[in-house]
Amino acid sequence: MRKVTTILASGLIALACSTAMAATMSALTSMDNQVAKAANTPAPIVLTGDSSTAFKVEGSKVTVLRAGDFYLSAAAQVGGSTVGDVYLWMRVNGADVPDSNSIQTIPSPKFTAVLVSQTGMALKKGDVVEFV
Repeated sequence: MRKVTTILASGLIALACSTAMAATMSALTSMDNQVAKAANTPAPIVLTGDSSTAFKVEGSKVTVLRAGDFYLSAAAQVGGSTVGDVYLWMRVNGADVPDSNSIQTIPSPKFTAVLVSQTGMALKKGDVVEFV
């Protein structure tokens, strides 16, 4: 009976976690071609998507409406008409998040790749998150 109780308890914990996470999930996108105005100039990524009970979306800014622990992930298709390095990182309340940067080298104008930046962090109500 102990084994069944343990499995049942694990199942209930997983269900409770998945229910809580569903309430704070948001899938934001952009189909726009977004290019920095100049080399070595940060450009926040403009996102589109529906605001929810947990987030408010305005341009590149995602405002947290409910405090909690969050998993944040951004994936951008990069490449284009020039060569060089493309960087992707996170900002919270206007400050760059340490160790959130990822880099992709574009070796030729015909090359494309997916660049990912991701982390888990605690956010407070009113915090503003951006991917740059």
